[in-house]
Amino acid sequence: MAKALELTDETLTVASSIPRAAQIGAQEPGWKQGKSTPKVEQMPLQVRLPRHEVKAIKIAAAESEQSISEFMLSCFHAFMESRKQA
Repeated sequence: MAKALELTDETLTVASSIPRAAQIGAQEPGWKQGKSTPKVEQMPLQVRLPRHEVKAIKIAAAESEQSISEFMLSCFHAFMESRKQA
């Protein structure tokens, strides 16, 4: 069990330090430490698929050594290219 903290005037007035990662301007968004190029802005996409389709997508992504996001994005681009040719 956690120890009880004695509340004093000093405890209540002293502000705890804010972690560097939580400070605004500490790090530009999209930049990783040690990298020289910015990361492409990504947004989450939620899709509902049948369980057997999800399993097949995960297996195909693993076989092609891609993340599921990369695999789905490449499938989307291939689909769009095939539509243009048709």
